[in-house]
Amino acid sequence: MKQLYIFFLIFSILLVAVMLWPGFLINPGPLSQQHEALRGQCLSCHTPFFGTPSSKCGSCHTTGEIGLKGASGQELAAGPDSTIALLHMELTAMACIACHTDHNLPGKGAFVAHMDHGALTAERQENCRACHAPDMPKDVFHRQTGEGCGQCHDTNRWEHVTFDHEKWMLTDLGRSGNCIGCHEPDRPDDLLHMDAGDACMDCHMTTAWKPVNFDHDQWFRFDRSHPARCSACHDNPKDYRQYTCYGCHEHSRRDIAREHREEGIREFSNCVECHRNSNEDDAEHLWRKKSGASSYSD
Repeated sequence: MKQLYIFFLIFSILLVAVMLWPGFLINPGPLSQQHEALRGQCLSCHTPFFGTPSSKCGSCHTTGEIGLKGASGQELAAGPDSTIALLHMELTAMACIACHTDHNLPGKGAFVAHMDHGALTAERQENCRACHAPDMPKDVFHRQTGEGCGQCHDTNRWEHVTFDHEKWMLTDLGRSGNCIGCHEPDRPDDLLHMDAGDACMDCHMTTAWKPVNFDHDQWFRFDRSHPARCSACHDNPKDYRQYTCYGCHEHSRRDIAREHREEGIREFSNCVECHRNSNEDDAEHLWRKKSGASSYSD
């Protein structure tokens, strides 16, 4: 019995303290700039045990006038076509705190904590640009999207994108194979990519730039002695047509020249013309085929 008495005594003291100094004991954070004048007047917005009813907000703000007039009734410069005005005029019934907070909460933006797009009319939900036109990138791709923002974006955040290239291209067959129409700014500044024209899909997929399906074997096949490390052979990243075999210690120009001349080979500046891998027999076979020389068996 004594313990129960102590519990109720402590509870009563805390309850009275909260009622007397709510801003000191349960303040979740500083007020937003718009509500700074209400500092210390917690009950202007809050009702004990009932939170923040919309009726409290309505004592200063009229839904139909938000974006048109300030809380004190002054006309706002934005006008009836502003995003804020249009948004609030078409809201279906819901609590103000579903989107707004009057405190700067940790991890939340000030004033607008969350935007529930479900509160908008169905027509407005289909017309993203009415509010988000300033957010739309100015690139070629987005200029072609029309009102179809929801095909890629959801209403939680812009960065969560689910873009279906295949569906996009099927919508307009003129887009198929026209990668550069949208991706010219993404093209690397080297001759390999500059000379590729619009043949991006010869190497790349529509799901991601990497991995790449470039068939390097048509020029040179990698093996244990020749790992796929671009800079080992291509010492000019601006021009991948240039390469050198002299970057490795076993190659010296004098020895290479001597060995080739012993075989009667006078032109050997373009190594991969014959050496498509590390197999010397393959290289000799290819050289004889190109030069018209007889094979060993002959």
